[in-house]
Amino acid sequence: MYPINSKPHRSVNSNKSNDTMIRRAVISDISEIVEIENCSFNVPWPDFLFKAHLNNPGFLVYVEGGVLGYAIVSVCDDKRKAHLQSIAVHRDHLRQGIASKLLEWCIDLVKLYGFNKIMLEVREMNIAGQLFYFKNGFRVEGKIERYYFDDNAIVMGRDI
Repeated sequence: MYPINSKPHRSVNSNKSNDTMIRRAVISDISEIVEIENCSFNVPWPDFLFKAHLNNPGFLVYVEGGVLGYAIVSVCDDKRKAHLQSIAVHRDHLRQGIASKLLEWCIDLVKLYGFNKIMLEVREMNIAGQLFYFKNGFRVEGKIERYYFDDNAIVMGRDI
């Protein structure tokens, strides 16, 4: 596998200032990530779960002044597929392409590591999320009943 640093930080939009980038998350990002998480999900992850992912090269943040979004991609149990565990954008910055840019970086990263498929689960009630993934090339691969305490999960995948 290649180190995360083999993919340099790059500006995500040439029209924005040089402080706009996607990079690996660090401990000082956790409070902003938790704020995004708490505003994004009915059952948010606690901060210790994010801290546990800090050594994961697939824990990425979109930064423009502060952290505006994050994504976590890791290896599935079968070691052949990548798993998008979470992706979220601050509510004040939705519909600006941040999630798409984070997802693109996740896909580029797992390609770099030699994976050819990325999987995820999305709430069955989250139609907007499902449409976002459809628009980004994902297809429904199954359903897990009662995956969430109050909802089923739609399993989606994309060959890369």
